Amino acid sequence: MTVESRPEHAATPAGGPSVHVIRARKLLIGGAVGGATAAALCLIVFSIGFGVSGLISAALAAAMVLFFYGVGQYVMVLFADAGARTLLAVSMCSYTARVVILGLVLVLYNAHHEAWPTLTPMVIFLTTIIVVAGWLAVEVFVFSRLRIGAYDTEYVPPSEGDFEP
Repeated sequence: MTVESRPEHAATPAGGPSVHVIRARKLLIGGAVGGATAAALCLIVFSIGFGVSGLISAALAAAMVLFFYGVGQYVMVLFADAGARTLLAVSMCSYTARVVILGLVLVLYNAHHEAWPTLTPMVIFLTTIIVVAGWLAVEVFVFSRLRIGAYDTEYVPPSEGDFEP
């Protein structure tokens, strides 16, 4: 089978992004829409319920979640055409870096929480959970609508000359 006749090359339009990049972009956009929608809902609800403190807390939590997931999915878009091992290594490095950054932010907040009296921890917690759920719900919905072909190659029995006793 030549390179040109393999199915993964047949799906790539000339000069355009590969099908893998297109799928990764759809997941990024879908997740971002779900996360942003959930974030807007949290901003409205918690500013009504907790005032300015709720608005600031919800905005901070939503920004952290959207940054965390947005960077992660963007890395997947950038490396969508890479091999499986490379993609795994890059995604693990990206995840580790993002978790370390988030951990440092939380350590700094814990050390200086008296300087931030307007933050409401329960609002931060609930907003984080709701925005993550919004991102993932829409991302799963988009993924379920992606057209990912599953096929097997036609079976070709070995010829008489290929068999060695």
